[in-house]
Amino acid sequence: MSALTDTLDRVFDRLLFLSPPPASTEVPLNNDVGDEEEVVPATPGERAFSFSLFISATRCTLQYVLLPVVLPLIGLTTDISLPLVIVLDLLAITMLVRSLRYFWQTRHPRRFDMLPLSSVILFIILFSLGFDVWQLLT
Repeated sequence: MSALTDTLDRVFDRLLFLSPPPASTEVPLNNDVGDEEEVVPATPGERAFSFSLFISATRCTLQYVLLPVVLPLIGLTTDISLPLVIVLDLLAITMLVRSLRYFWQTRHPRRFDMLPLSSVILFIILFSLGFDVWQLLT
């Protein structure tokens, strides 16, 4: 299994434009469930991943609820809705790639757990961004 992990690490190092880290940079996991007094702070990658999910949720709420439904109901329509959604798409993509870069740069033990979710979210955001840009150009 280590050979597969090493191969995947090298592939993602190339995809994310990272130089291979030194041999002992793996972040230790804290599996102590009984320690309720000690709060383990989130790593920068986990904070960036959480922030990218928050930006994606905000974008979806704006794009599918607030802009097309609520604003016309109260008599407000605006031409900045599509550029605003595009900016939020780009911000979410940036934060998602940043968090993935952190996970791979530090060889975080849960980097392979975050990969499927990150891939699905990235695909959805890229599809939405492509549609929004196409809509803006036509």
